[in-house]
Amino acid sequence: MGIKLERYDPQKHDKKVLAELIFKSDEEMNALVYGNNATEIIKILLDMPESYFLPEYTRCAMLDNELVGVIVRFPVSQRKEVDKNAGQGFIKAMGFFGFIRKMALYMKMQKMLGGVLDHDGMYIHTLCVDGRFRGKGIGTEMLQAIAEENSKMYLYVNTKNEGAIRFYKRNGFYEKFHGKLKYKGQVLGEYLMERK
Repeated sequence: MGIKLERYDPQKHDKKVLAELIFKSDEEMNALVYGNNATEIIKILLDMPESYFLPEYTRCAMLDNELVGVIVRFPVSQRKEVDKNAGQGFIKAMGFFGFIRKMALYMKMQKMLGGVLDHDGMYIHTLCVDGRFRGKGIGTEMLQAIAEENSKMYLYVNTKNEGAIRFYKRNGFYEKFHGKLKYKGQVLGEYLMERK
């Protein structure tokens, strides 16, 4: 398809479009994590130094100057530090009491996101292609670009997202761990997927 993968630049890239793409990467889980105004919270986080979405981690897939996809990744070795910093960002973006109300859910989610990730691997936090551009190889192009940095990659995918699971398997990932949690009468699940 010929995308251009650019480092996120708050002055150049449309935060609203980027926040919507990040949200759509897993609408069910992101609605739980960020709450009713999820895209607004993500937009706030895009401007914060305590976030998963720092420019050094976030790449925007551009096609003819249109933002059509996003991938957020960082070394597994930095994951604990990034999680800790992102937690501070959540408190600021959601407010202390908003964060505290979700604390029990976050602790359950942390257990669900289990499995072993090698420290020399790359962790993909978010990958999403705009629905209008899916099936054109953009997601594969993004993964290939990231593989040039590190071919050993890990990510979590919602067990209900069969399309994403098929996509990742076509791109060399396999299911390594299955985590579940029960929340408000629902069973939620994530697969840890690995590509070596």
